[in-house]
Amino acid sequence: MTRLLLDASVLLSAAVARPGTPTALLLDAVEDGTVEMVACERLFGEVSRGFEGSYFRDRLSADDREAVLTGLRRIALMRADPASAPAVLRDPDDDYLVALAIDADAEAIVTGDHDLLDHTGLKPEAITPREACRRVGLSLGEGA
Repeated sequence: MTRLLLDASVLLSAAVARPGTPTALLLDAVEDGTVEMVACERLFGEVSRGFEGSYFRDRLSADDREAVLTGLRRIALMRADPASAPAVLRDPDDDYLVALAIDADAEAIVTGDHDLLDHTGLKPEAITPREACRRVGLSLGEGA
């Protein structure tokens, strides 16, 4: 089984994504047990704060947003928030993602954040949702 860390932007996107898109496929793969998703409360705090933006409030009711968070907690391989994270990235607020991925032995960090994607030599590496789908063998729908 593939173990991945899906960052907050990927989880937020998956919450409103059309079926067949990379983020939707990844979340489906987590739900069906094909992919193991690593998370911590800090990560879900980022998702919760993201849901408070007008984009998500306009698309999901408060009950739906809460149901998404509850569902994510149910299917995630939960780890403790990293107590300390070595400075690795330009944005120190994202260093905990690297520490969490290392602690959980994740194969990759799935993100759209170029600070992570463009970081040469990052271990585990950062990959896009589309690349994660390719590696896991998920077939992208047309237009995805």
